[in-house]
Amino acid sequence: MAKPHELDFFEWNNVVDSFHGESDRGAAIIAAGFVDNYLGIYLRSLATDSIVADALFHSMGPLSSFNQRITIARAFDFVSKQDYEDLTLIRKIRNHFAHHPLDTTFGTQEVFMLSSKLSDFDLATEAAAGDPTKQSRYAYLLSCGRCCAEMYIRMGRQPA
Repeated sequence: MAKPHELDFFEWNNVVDSFHGESDRGAAIIAAGFVDNYLGIYLRSLATDSIVADALFHSMGPLSSFNQRITIARAFDFVSKQDYEDLTLIRKIRNHFAHHPLDTTFGTQEVFMLSSKLSDFDLATEAAAGDPTKQSRYAYLLSCGRCCAEMYIRMGRQPA
């Protein structure tokens, strides 16, 4: 990734609209892309020097990847342990789709197992009872949105 694009949290609604019209692969990548980018925006909002922050998020900078951003965010308590675990699962699910381009859905055993560990899985199970693929897909979407909402709330609490 590189320097985060300017996104408004409320653009998440557009992601949800796109998510529902996409294949499982497209949906996973779109939602995780938004979360990755929004995590970058959140971390940049904590920086006091924009020039140094630009270097951190440069394409070869230490915060250029989703994994690096997740790790730093937790190491400095910028995200909760629950959000850290969900962000890690979101990244793993996205990577699974990216590295298995022909044979992966939200119903695939590995993706389903990762999704079942997301903190929003029980809520998704209620919404899609009896359909494991939908349960997995909804849990992923809900967890992506909840993580972004948590970051949005934390940004609102920062001193001006």
